[in-house]
Amino acid sequence: MRAFIKYYVFWLLFFIVQKPLFMLANISMMGDIAWQDWFLVAWHALPLDLSVASYIMVFWGLLMTASYFVPMYTIVRIGNIYTYVLLLLTVVIFGTDIGVYPSWGFHTDKTLLIYLASPKAVLACATWWVWVLGISAMLAGWIVSCIVYRYWMRDMQTTKQPDTRGKQIAAIGMFLVTGLLILPIRGSVTTSTMNTGRVYFSENRMLNQAAVNPIFNIIESMSVSEFDTRRYTYMPSESAKVLVEELLPERNEAATMKVLNCERPNIVFFILESFSQNAWDAMPNLQRLAEEGVYFSHVAASSFRTDRGVVATLSGFPGQPTSSLMVVPSKTKHLPNIGKSLLKEGYALKFWYGGDEDFTSMRSYLVDGGFVERVNDHSFPVSERLSKWGVHDHILFRMAAEEISSREDSIPHLDVVLSLSSHEPFEVPATRRFEDIYLNSIAYTDSCIGAFAETLRKSPAWGKTLLVFVADHGFPHPSGVQNYEPLRYAIPVVWAGGAVENHRVVETISSQIDVVPTLLAQMGIEHSEYVFGKDVLDSTVIPFAFYSFNDGFALLTDRDTVVVDAKVDQRIIGQNDETETLARAFVQRIMEAIEEL
Repeated sequence: MRAFIKYYVFWLLFFIVQKPLFMLANISMMGDIAWQDWFLVAWHALPLDLSVASYIMVFWGLLMTASYFVPMYTIVRIGNIYTYVLLLLTVVIFGTDIGVYPSWGFHTDKTLLIYLASPKAVLACATWWVWVLGISAMLAGWIVSCIVYRYWMRDMQTTKQPDTRGKQIAAIGMFLVTGLLILPIRGSVTTSTMNTGRVYFSENRMLNQAAVNPIFNIIESMSVSEFDTRRYTYMPSESAKVLVEELLPERNEAATMKVLNCERPNIVFFILESFSQNAWDAMPNLQRLAEEGVYFSHVAASSFRTDRGVVATLSGFPGQPTSSLMVVPSKTKHLPNIGKSLLKEGYALKFWYGGDEDFTSMRSYLVDGGFVERVNDHSFPVSERLSKWGVHDHILFRMAAEEISSREDSIPHLDVVLSLSSHEPFEVPATRRFEDIYLNSIAYTDSCIGAFAETLRKSPAWGKTLLVFVADHGFPHPSGVQNYEPLRYAIPVVWAGGAVENHRVVETISSQIDVVPTLLAQMGIEHSEYVFGKDVLDSTVIPFAFYSFNDGFALLTDRDTVVVDAKVDQRIIGQNDETETLARAFVQRIMEAIEEL
């Protein structure tokens, strides 16, 4: 029993140490915290730490039960191997969690498995020295943890076989104690089970995040269905449907402001990696295009990753709080898509990307959307694949500009260009313009936009071309912006080119999912299948934008902004109850629509 208790305490202490390390690594995001908050985090974190430690203790308890019948040296050897492997796994999880949280804004969960399916993409997320430093730190942490374990459990390492008298009773007692671990694992004897929301205790959301055990977070995320409608059911389905329909009344064609000078322009659709509105000062070329074209100044990204952003942009389908629709081809093939819409109008399609199109199942999504002709990293020689993600933007943009500007056929074209250089680790082949590496990468891609526009401007193609610029998602800039804050999702949308009649600024609150419906409405093309989007240039529309973050969602209106943390089912920003009800109805309808795909 002594070895059982000491082992339990060892793991609890191990998990407690993780808390201040997480807080120190994210100190810029922690806000104004008092000295006692460091202790409060550890105290309130105990339910999850006890739960994870109890999972670990199940095998240990069975091992201790067997020690009454199996030679002790065998028990010790098995126990050591078990612990060393678990320590390695937990140190890697903790290290990864600390590393990704500043960028992701949420703890490691099963999302990581999507990226592990593409090792090249995982390696591209950081510079080589960051990987070396991170792996070295995790290796050192593992070694130190193993040494502490050996010292802490030194009695067991030298203990002789337990006394054989009454061993059957002792073994039964140990087995029953092991069975009692179900209580801290579940956290309750009622129908309510342990969940990450159990450790939330503060109005400071980062203190709540610091209290979450990353291992439990992974276990919880893997136990929940990605598209489980029940998790986001807040009202009868018909009630949610009525509320969403009130937000999206039928289109008033007569009220649509015309901004194009032709109905069937050639369209070059740029989806720009991490182009946050907060980095607008680093985009002088996009600013110039906005000053001569149509600038949509109050747009929110639908979600926080590229796979969500591409689907939201091209299919007008909102991102989800706990899932990525792109990785489920059986569902994405049923989505509307600007490619499908324009194929019916006689357009030729081409998708341009300098990276791996198989990452997050993007290839299947594009093919189902009608993009048979595609450029990817394998379209370029190895000597040009100098970015960690593939080919740098200036190479991709130059190739696209040369082809698009020299076309002589009369068939209208839709070209979609997905950039990648302004992705972490933000390494770009350009003179340093900003000390901040994120802003510097934005400035580099912006220079590529400028070069593309100038090439096209000098060609006959310019007069009938519409350039559409939209970010795939925002970025937490400046440092300290939280993953749930509206500022994190603000993105610019610009229409430019010879097909734009004149300059306008559109201040209507809108979303990434509105870009395609608005464009199709300008072209006089039916777009009712884009059920969650609206024509922003229709003066009668209700201004609003919806976005989702990890296990949460928000609705922005001209009256209020409401942000809901779905994990604890609480409103964390906003005052308006009606707006919150609309937000809940909207996310419920999204999940119901996915179920119907």
